[in-house]
Amino acid sequence: MSQLTGFRPQNPRAGGFQRQNTRMLRILAGLAVVAGMASGGLPDVACAEEPVLSGVTGHEHRSVIVQSRPVIERLPVKVIEPVDLKLAVDGTVFVADRAAECVFRIDRTGSVSIAAEKLPGLQRMQLQADGSLFLLTSTGSQSGLHQVTASGRQVYLQALPFIADAFEVTSLGTIFVSHSSSGRIMTISSEGAVSERVRMQMPVIDLALNAAEQLEALLPSGQLVMVSEEGHVVTTGSAPTGSTRLTSLQDGKMLAILPAIEGPSTIVEVSRDAQPPRIFPVVAKIPAGTRAAGFDALGNLCLANPDLRAVTKVTSQFEIPCPHCGRPTRLIFSSEQPVRNEPDSARF
Repeated sequence: MSQLTGFRPQNPRAGGFQRQNTRMLRILAGLAVVAGMASGGLPDVACAEEPVLSGVTGHEHRSVIVQSRPVIERLPVKVIEPVDLKLAVDGTVFVADRAAECVFRIDRTGSVSIAAEKLPGLQRMQLQADGSLFLLTSTGSQSGLHQVTASGRQVYLQALPFIADAFEVTSLGTIFVSHSSSGRIMTISSEGAVSERVRMQMPVIDLALNAAEQLEALLPSGQLVMVSEEGHVVTTGSAPTGSTRLTSLQDGKMLAILPAIEGPSTIVEVSRDAQPPRIFPVVAKIPAGTRAAGFDALGNLCLANPDLRAVTKVTSQFEIPCPHCGRPTRLIFSSEQPVRNEPDSARF
């Protein structure tokens, strides 16, 4: 994941989405041959037991790095106030739009449909591995939890007698909800039983499940704490003061959005060191006003920005089939200067 500079999302009304996708198709078609040429280099993923094609067999794959900026495209969905987004394994993007009171679904071809509707006060969303969605709404003095099942049925799950700010859902269906002003974190079992897990001494900015599905909470100071099933609180890391949304990656890393007073905001990597670092690693520079960020299976970035009324995707990594065996070969767009003697990639 490389830094983004010169971030200028295309306007779909000017045909930006179509032009960007045409550009990607042309680049991928042209570089498929390059990937085949590179497949005879140093090993990354070995290709075993593939059929002989054009006299090539027993070859190996490695990533192909192309000197180019990422492909930035504004997805063709007319959002008003996008406040959250999630990416499915197949590349489908789900966008929660508070003003439109619905969840948009954008598939990999750019086709847009409605995944959920009639959701006043929509503010957060979680996507499960089976494709079901959990949604959090807040209106008046109470919040509500909703679910869209894998089959597409929209269900109202539970009312909460307070304004919830963030929530998380485990793979077993347990829901964690935070009440920012009181510092309370509530647990809702898969059977609907509500209990208080812990009452923090300060507000809770956001919640996230780490790679082990342990609950972690972000505090205003940037401190990250893990909350055990017994309600014990242990410091697990830190983000810059003022950070907002947490994003947990499959490789165990945790990211946070750091809004900026002037200039672009940033996505930073949470530190797991005992002492907060002076400088946190910057994963990406993003437009000011970005509310939520997500990453697809290849590490490509997707952003929801209510100030721009836009959902933007930044693609820097692709997979194209090897022309010899059909197995995927990684293609990486990078604007960084080449580093000599890289053991697992070829540059062009």
